Amino acid sequence: MYIGIAGNIGAGKTTLVKNLAQYLNWIPFFESANDNPYLADFYRNMKRWAFPNQVYFLNSRFKQAISLQQQKNHVVMDRTIYEDAHIFAANLFQSGLLNKRDYENYLGLYHSMLTFVTPPSVLVYLKGSVTLLSERIKQRSTQERTYENKIPSDYLNNLNALYEQWIATFNECPVITVNLDRTDMLQQQEAFIRLTDKILQSIQTRNNL
Repeated sequence: MYIGIAGNIGAGKTTLVKNLAQYLNWIPFFESANDNPYLADFYRNMKRWAFPNQVYFLNSRFKQAISLQQQKNHVVMDRTIYEDAHIFAANLFQSGLLNKRDYENYLGLYHSMLTFVTPPSVLVYLKGSVTLLSERIKQRSTQERTYENKIPSDYLNNLNALYEQWIATFNECPVITVNLDRTDMLQQQEAFIRLTDKILQSIQTRNNL
């Protein structure tokens, strides 16, 4: 079994993965953003680096998914392969940063990979306003991640819109939505415990079907 944690940049996915993995004694799987050799270049020149950046993330996510399926222990995963295609690649295409030929090539790779991927047992969607996300990004920016300060608000807003569209139609597994503007699980232990209980109940209900 595995829990997928979905959400925009700055939503707090990595922290939630760490906390859930520790609380449940599960294995955490993290997004390899810091290892991406294209990411800093992408934020400096999105149109030039959009395609190689997205292919890197897709390949990385696919390798994670295969590795996850070979695990004997349960896993909490930071972002899913679905988001790479339905959110980030789609946004780049709609924004004109990814041309049609590259986008269709990318989707071909994605759909081929998807046939080998097992859906999560439950998906937790962290939903937050652009104001909240921007503030969190600013707070977490380090010397190695200064490129995040250059992320435009319009970019985050477009991603939020795509997340809402995707979640509305996603039916691969149960979805638990957390409104970050109302609930701060990083500061509120009771909210974190309630979320954990919902996750476990959702998984139990699904397993009993």
